[in-house]
Amino acid sequence: MLNPYLQGNFAPVWEERTETHDLEVTGAIPPELDGRLLRNGPNPPKLPMNDEDYHWFSGAGMIHAITLKAGRATGYRNRWVRTRALAALLDTPVPKGPNEPIHGPANTHVIHHNGHTMALVESGLPHVLSPELDRARTFDFDGGLGSPMTAHPKVDPATGELVFFGYDTLGPPFLRYHVVEASGALVHSEPVTLPRAVMMHDFAVTVSRVVFMDLPVIFDLNLALQGRPLPFHWDAEGGARLGVMPRRGRDAEVVWIDMDPNYVFHVMNAFDDGHQIVMDVLRYDRAFDTAPGEAIATGLPALTRWRVDPVARRVLEAPLDDTPVEFPRIADTHAGRPYRYGYATILGQNPEEPSFPGLVQYDLERDRSVRFDPGEHRSVSEPVFVPSAEGRNEDEGWVLAVVYDATTHLSDLVILDATSFAGPPVATVHLGARIPFGFHGSWVPRGTR
Repeated sequence: MLNPYLQGNFAPVWEERTETHDLEVTGAIPPELDGRLLRNGPNPPKLPMNDEDYHWFSGAGMIHAITLKAGRATGYRNRWVRTRALAALLDTPVPKGPNEPIHGPANTHVIHHNGHTMALVESGLPHVLSPELDRARTFDFDGGLGSPMTAHPKVDPATGELVFFGYDTLGPPFLRYHVVEASGALVHSEPVTLPRAVMMHDFAVTVSRVVFMDLPVIFDLNLALQGRPLPFHWDAEGGARLGVMPRRGRDAEVVWIDMDPNYVFHVMNAFDDGHQIVMDVLRYDRAFDTAPGEAIATGLPALTRWRVDPVARRVLEAPLDDTPVEFPRIADTHAGRPYRYGYATILGQNPEEPSFPGLVQYDLERDRSVRFDPGEHRSVSEPVFVPSAEGRNEDEGWVLAVVYDATTHLSDLVILDATSFAGPPVATVHLGARIPFGFHGSWVPRGTR
């Protein structure tokens, strides 16, 4: 059986391109979209000797940058993240900066904070990228970070704080929590007690608290020693629980709440509701319950609301939709706060043949959803919301998504008006290149510090 993550638009590209001319556009790019869409995803520089040795999660990171300015698409470029792991594969110079306990592939997310554009993966330190993406250096917040950083930090829209954790399979401690001020100073770090090393991909942050997810996907040393790219397995006997802690809290203050076994890669958003926390997640019944080389999970995730009560120590679950979706996003201005709209990528119905046939916008206030269909033979990436500078409502802005066309083997950037999400797009930028399916990205306005 051919490895699905080396076929179609999962297959890597081999060329680093620099397009500095105006790209072809159908429609009209909103002039206030002035900046770069950055996307990160796995792209091995060489095919593995054995297809079974490769999984989508393990490929070397590649950043794709699409530049918009004054109603034009003025350029596209892609670059591998110059990690130590890549240097060993390609015999390129080793990046500067502190050494990492584990050389992560920096392939999951790319964010911008306090003047630093950082490529992230949960198994290693951040890599700060040069403006043209040609160089990278490992980064540890001036010596404050000595273990991996999650690929899903949260930026508080009011304070500018960067709030994050890192899980460490080489612990204990297996979990550490950190707060970085808007100035870039790491001001709070706290080890959090876990009984074992779990795969904690994301977490939730509200105005006042954080929520850790201690769920039963367990690090497996035997699989790691066998060289498996994903050394984790499902272990429902270990139980599942959520840990609620104040934003500047300590380990002794964590309130742990048991719940039914499940798994969550991604949190859409969370917010305080009195002493309770409302937390919207993409919930799997099980994950990492399959043989190596097979799909990550036998089932598919759906948007679910958890009402977390640390006083009663219980979690109430309610499904919000039965459509299988992943890669949730919101308007970042509402991160950690009550919100109305969420966005996600629709998943194909067969976990063995992963596909991304469309996008969905959720109106959580009115309990309804709107879908965007990219068209026949076309597949989408994660949606990224960019607010309108003059918008007063939460959905006033644009949704940017890379769309792959299987008939041309090329990708476009599609720009949707979020207030009329079903389309048609207000603009389609024809990249003249293919962007493989990746994970996460960010919009970085021009002049962002």
